[in-house]
Amino acid sequence: MSSTNHSALLHISLPTLSSITDYHKELINSSVVQATNLLTILVSCPELDYYINDPLAGWTQVQNLLSTLYVSGTKTAFETDKPFFNIDVIFENWCGYQVELSNDRQFDVLFGTINEKERLQLFNETRKKFSLSELPIYILELKMQPPSIEPIASNEISLPLSNPKTFDHVAVGGTFDHLHAGHKILLTMTAWITGKRLICGVTDDIMLRNKKFKEQLESIDTRITGVRQFLETIRRGLNYEVVPIYDAYGPTIIDAEIQAIVVSQETNSGANSINDERVKKGFQPLHISIIEVISSSNPSLSKDDLKNLKLSSTYLRGLLCKKD
Repeated sequence: MSSTNHSALLHISLPTLSSITDYHKELINSSVVQATNLLTILVSCPELDYYINDPLAGWTQVQNLLSTLYVSGTKTAFETDKPFFNIDVIFENWCGYQVELSNDRQFDVLFGTINEKERLQLFNETRKKFSLSELPIYILELKMQPPSIEPIASNEISLPLSNPKTFDHVAVGGTFDHLHAGHKILLTMTAWITGKRLICGVTDDIMLRNKKFKEQLESIDTRITGVRQFLETIRRGLNYEVVPIYDAYGPTIIDAEIQAIVVSQETNSGANSINDERVKKGFQPLHISIIEVISSSNPSLSKDDLKNLKLSSTYLRGLLCKKD
């Protein structure tokens, strides 16, 4: 395959959220090696549909799947000297649009194994109906054999709780500099539990004066645009409010409608401080959902490893400084 294929769509079918195997990881690894700029991983999984109205019930399973997919690709990107390689994981159906028709993706090629060829051909059939050009299909040849897929009995798929727990208004915050896999998991999991409105606070430049390698920091406008574009990529139909914040609280202590917040392990204390301030104002405290912190090769880090091993914007900025 020509190295001019910059943007690829890889389709992965999973019977359940926990059925990803080393075969799928090899599939992702091979795709990262072949693509040069962007890999979009489109995941089809019927179990996802069971959790749409009760996202908290599937919180751990969905997060684990995302982390495994992103880390598999990121690890290979780092090993092949492509640390800024762009990977997006999108859940089919839940995303709210047909990814193969997306104009902003501008795919150059469809990736898959021989088992996925028929499905990839259907993508092209759909594109033709909308007067879009067919995309070349590149069949990846893997060393591993695909796992045998047996029909899933209805009692083997986890069902949502009888009393669904959803949130119309959910908040998240961060610097989101040089948007990487850790950011994308955080934003996807925030969208996962959001019913109507997602408020994302992006740390303004004025708060980042002491950041390491600050000369490589992206501007606030660039970071806000990057967050918004990613959110629109993973899920359409929500109201996204991506705003600059000038302190550790942002809209969370002035907007009484916000019901929940998503944080990482290392920023959990900040969420507790937000709730303290909300209580002082007579607001309801926020439900706090916590995601694991990843490294470029590990989907879950212990507290002892967070500082030194986590995938971070600081590390990426350091790489840019070395290039200069």
